[in-house]
Amino acid sequence: MQTDVVIGLVRRIALAGSGSTRAEVVAAVADLARLRAWCDSREAVLARAACDVSPSPESDLAAAGRVSARDADRAIGRAKVGERAPELEAALAAGDVAGGHLDAFGAGLRSLPPALQPDLLAQAGELAGVAGRTSPDEFARVVRRRVRGLAADDGHDRLARQRAATRLRSWVDRETGMWRLAGEFDPVTGVMISSRLRAELATLFADATPETCPTDPAEKQDHLRALALAAICGAPASSGGACGAAGGAGGAGGAARADVTVVIDTRDVDEHGQPRVDWGLDVDIPTSVAVDLARKARVSTIILDDNEVVFAPGRLDLGRSCRVANAAQRRLLRVWYPTCAIPNCPVRYDHTKAHHVIWWRHGGETNIHNLLPLCSKHHHKVHDEGWRLHLAPDRTLTITYPDGTNCSTGPPASRTHGQDADRGP
Repeated sequence: MQTDVVIGLVRRIALAGSGSTRAEVVAAVADLARLRAWCDSREAVLARAACDVSPSPESDLAAAGRVSARDADRAIGRAKVGERAPELEAALAAGDVAGGHLDAFGAGLRSLPPALQPDLLAQAGELAGVAGRTSPDEFARVVRRRVRGLAADDGHDRLARQRAATRLRSWVDRETGMWRLAGEFDPVTGVMISSRLRAELATLFADATPETCPTDPAEKQDHLRALALAAICGAPASSGGACGAAGGAGGAGGAARADVTVVIDTRDVDEHGQPRVDWGLDVDIPTSVAVDLARKARVSTIILDDNEVVFAPGRLDLGRSCRVANAAQRRLLRVWYPTCAIPNCPVRYDHTKAHHVIWWRHGGETNIHNLLPLCSKHHHKVHDEGWRLHLAPDRTLTITYPDGTNCSTGPPASRTHGQDADRGP
């Protein structure tokens, strides 16, 4: 990016702010993203220079930039990626991609054995174009798919390494006196644990929450997950209130099988003709492992044709008989929406709640065509900040903001495909 272009970006950003129109704010944010990308590219150039002249480049970068050692290491990592993939570095310097795109490409490189890394580097030019059309998170998924395509074992070697790296540790925090738990698990185990926690949450806290819940939405969910884990382990209730009793879906010792919803989209295949598989978490699992997973979990089959439900087990329409969505409805919503239904919201489905588009207190029914998964933030926007939602029969969502402007999405299937830029422009 030429210096005069950078100066122009700075000037336009400086002029925007209080009193700007919505269009001007959006344009300024886009300019800011380009400027931030250019700054990331210069940081990578300087990090590379620091590696050439400094005996401790991480320390110099951290001290001079007033950043953490981790941020300094990340800058050096981007510099190394840019050196090996100049197409991505050029795109970063032009403001077409973000630093997170280089991080995702670098993670893909490191996950490959050295002999296969040149094959991914050969795709850097094409992937730079993909990065320009996707967010860093979406690009990371594209890169992981390319990595799987290059790995002859369909990811089994990587899964074996992940299983060997599974760890769990516990300790007592001397300051708070709290018993703490931290761990990391291979993706297959992660899917099983996540599914059990989700089922326990639905059982314990579907109708009410305990008195101990924090008011902050994120902290509230963390609190409820902790109580659900305690219930699965059969620990005595410590939450108080109506929902404090342990012993929900797994409280009697955790012997229940996990209820795992796996979405296999045959309309969306990779370069080897393999369909996209969504496990409910942002993880990569070899497709063949699904057979083993099916032995350990309840598997439900859902068939869609052009977004229309051909077959789905269970009751999908409850009318006014029950306010809370049942397991069958949650499964189907999970098929349609891998994340919160609001466009560009990255919150995964498992961290959303089924919202009545026509509110329950306004006579809305707990029927599948009146339900939409929303994260806590967007639930608040709808209930407290005046957002109005309309859901068409094909599940096209129209959002009317308090100022009267509208935003409309296509049906979930078309939005899903639109987010996967690995299929070309």
